[in-house]
Amino acid sequence: MKATLVLSLLALSFCFTPSYAEPPPRARLAIIIDDLGNSLSSGLDAIALPGNITFAVMPHRKYSTKLARRAGRLGKEVILHAPMSTVIKRKLGPGALHENLNEKQFKDRLKFAIYNTPYIRGVNNHMGSLLTTKTQAMTWVMEVLKDKGLFFVDSRTSAQSQGYSIALQHGISSAQRDIFLDHELDIDHIHIQFKKALSIAQAYGSAIAIGHPHESTLFYLKEVLPQLKDSQVTLHSVSELLKLGMTNRPNSTRSASPTPQPSLDKLIQRLIQASL
Repeated sequence: MKATLVLSLLALSFCFTPSYAEPPPRARLAIIIDDLGNSLSSGLDAIALPGNITFAVMPHRKYSTKLARRAGRLGKEVILHAPMSTVIKRKLGPGALHENLNEKQFKDRLKFAIYNTPYIRGVNNHMGSLLTTKTQAMTWVMEVLKDKGLFFVDSRTSAQSQGYSIALQHGISSAQRDIFLDHELDIDHIHIQFKKALSIAQAYGSAIAIGHPHESTLFYLKEVLPQLKDSQVTLHSVSELLKLGMTNRPNSTRSASPTPQPSLDKLIQRLIQASL
């Protein structure tokens, strides 16, 4: 009788054991800082930013190798920021890829830029509003990247870009940029763009934002990135994002509304007031 009573009480205790809901999965954000190589001081300031940021280094610039090596030795992710031709024929600088090169010239130029970028893990396009729309050119890019075992990030400088889709066709780990942080250089604009990136990450599980080593961008990120530790968003390198898996984010997310971030909003207002 006693044994039966004990078993009954145990069964009741299991029935009333409180259940604890799993915390929601944290969204993942990757930030790429483009255009490293021209300035040593701004490049070093960018590399000193807190968190797991990816640095896109332009080929054959004065400080490209030094900055790539510095970032890599500090455990930061390095990718090649490959210059590609534009619709309005902007000056591209050394190592540029354009539609007037034959296949050998094109591939040799890209391979040479890759070879000269220490710690390289992947490639994204610098400009490229024309070249990324060209099927043959982007096929050559992906053939080289597949051979070198590198991933590709389509910076989406053209809505007609074929880079991402051709990368997938070649079995290359690839992603697309969601947000540019600093088309305008004032802190308010960068803050709005950053909140849009957070909104996309929270809606789709992940997002990729691109910024540049401008003084205002670096100042903003230096102050804001440490605040992510208390949020539902974690900072990752691009390669980590790709390894963990990314869901498709519709192109419409690029005009996403910024999610309210009260603590960040207050921080930015204090910073703006302090700078006046």
